Amino acid sequence: MRRPALLAIVLIAATAAKTQDNHTQAKAASCDKLPYRLGHLVTLNSTDLRSDSHRKITKKEWKELEKKGSALQAKCDAFVRSSPGRPVSTEFSYEVSGFAAYYVRCESFCGTEQDLLQQDMKEVEDVTPTHK
Repeated sequence: MRRPALLAIVLIAATAAKTQDNHTQAKAASCDKLPYRLGHLVTLNSTDLRSDSHRKITKKEWKELEKKGSALQAKCDAFVRSSPGRPVSTEFSYEVSGFAAYYVRCESFCGTEQDLLQQDMKEVEDVTPTHK
């Protein structure tokens, strides 16, 4: 009599844990706007490669930075679209010769392009010091 009762308790506990885990995953992965089609880039680390750290970025370096940034955003969006409806993330690195090296994370973004733009603007405002 003890074995069937013990087995029943173990099965009930395992089922309850599995149901709670599935509910937690569904809650974390819910996206009611777009099913994770946009990628959000977050810079994790950057390294200054300039020999003179006070020198401004050159036009050539700026163009290369914009080109690599656009290509990386497209690659990030494609990565996110490859897993529709699921939040995913991956990390990338790239370098602008003579200027800087970057290590970034690509994350799924739940929202519209306008929401993503507002998020990016907010992050820039949070990082940029205010001049008084």
